[in-house]
Amino acid sequence: MARAEKLIQEFAECNGPFPYKDFDKIRRSLGYEPIKTGKTSGASRKFLHPETQHRIYLHEPHDGTMGSSMVKRLQDTLRGQGFL
Repeated sequence: MARAEKLIQEFAECNGPFPYKDFDKIRRSLGYEPIKTGKTSGASRKFLHPETQHRIYLHEPHDGTMGSSMVKRLQDTLRGQGFL
């Protein structure tokens, strides 16, 4: 099993904190591309899937760890798109 597939499986089964850097690898492997934002966007991140036009909006955590509520929201979003 490829590393990206393992990360996707770990993310799908995760109930608690999850490293943002690992989610970023998942996001790239699924085809989501960053949307360029303005200078004042701070830690807000936007991603677009070019084929489905689906967008993901999130706040990049300053400590590098996504909390359980963000993980749950992203899991629900990606399941709805058929990626998990």
